[in-house]
Amino acid sequence: MASIHRNQKGVALIATIAVVAILCVVAMEAGRLARQAASGTITENDMFAAREKAMSGIHLAMMLLTLDAADNEVDSIQETWADPEKIAEAVTAMGLNPTDLSLKIVDEMGKLQLNALLTQFPGNEPNDAQMVVLERFLTLAAPEDKPEEAGSAVEIVNALKDWLDSKDDDAITGLTGAETNYYESLEVPYTCANGPLKHISELFLVKGVVDSMLSPSYISQGMDEAVQVNAKDMFTVYGLLDGRDSKENRFSFSGKVNINTAPVAVLAALLPEGRDVNAQDLADYRAEKANLGQEYTHPLESGWFEDVIALSDDEKKAFTTVITYSSSVFTAVCTAKQNSAQVTLHAVIKREKQDLTGKWFCRILQMERG
Repeated sequence: MASIHRNQKGVALIATIAVVAILCVVAMEAGRLARQAASGTITENDMFAAREKAMSGIHLAMMLLTLDAADNEVDSIQETWADPEKIAEAVTAMGLNPTDLSLKIVDEMGKLQLNALLTQFPGNEPNDAQMVVLERFLTLAAPEDKPEEAGSAVEIVNALKDWLDSKDDDAITGLTGAETNYYESLEVPYTCANGPLKHISELFLVKGVVDSMLSPSYISQGMDEAVQVNAKDMFTVYGLLDGRDSKENRFSFSGKVNINTAPVAVLAALLPEGRDVNAQDLADYRAEKANLGQEYTHPLESGWFEDVIALSDDEKKAFTTVITYSSSVFTAVCTAKQNSAQVTLHAVIKREKQDLTGKWFCRILQMERG
């Protein structure tokens, strides 16, 4: 009987230990899940705070651009929106730490407008002046070790013109253009857009266009060595002119590049053939400051390039048809941090004037996170 009793006590003890063990496991798992939930909540809160902080940076960019438009009609590297130090001061004035919120504003009109290769959309007529500029840029910027799959300047320009135009048949541009039948023959087939590019990433769908088609050392001329520049810093899909042909609903792109903000590589392509060496002279002139001071030496008003380089009448005429001194579309890139969370927003901003009040305002055309 005693043996049976001992066995029962032993079984009960084992059962108790088992139950306690199970309860401990359950308690530990509940604690783990609670900590995980709490951690998840904290992470979600931090991500939310970072997104809101980044959005505040985008609104700061819109405010700076609006104030600038009310102050003057010229847009240049000399202005507050283009000055990293002044932007950091503005961030501090908002009560935020510049180490937790970085903002950069880029002028989209300081880039080459790819959609300007056609005179209008829908349509097929090429803009000869724009095709010359793009071909010159691609020729000057081509790396010595250009990959075999990359097209030549002429090949890319022809293929891009066919990508944009509304005519999709066997009549390709030159000998190297490409329409839908070419793209559908690829290993991963797709169709030709036959319309304007809506996002810069679409450029890399065009025949002959590859990531390494440009020389990084060439297109980074005059830029901060810490900045990693690429094709997206040289080209834009924006530049749409206000107003459409109401009868046929046609639209076009200006093609004019702001020489007050354009990178050196873009300036070189805009200049007449053989004058690309003067691009750095233009960049140096617009950035020159007085000794020991922060004030810029030269105002960048209409025609300032004539103080730097001498062009013939024909060269000047050709140059002035592809340049401007003001802009309407900008990209603001804002990175915000909240503890371990980080969010980067890219906002394309259009600056406009209200017809009734004459006041300037900004609106967001496109927003991406990345």
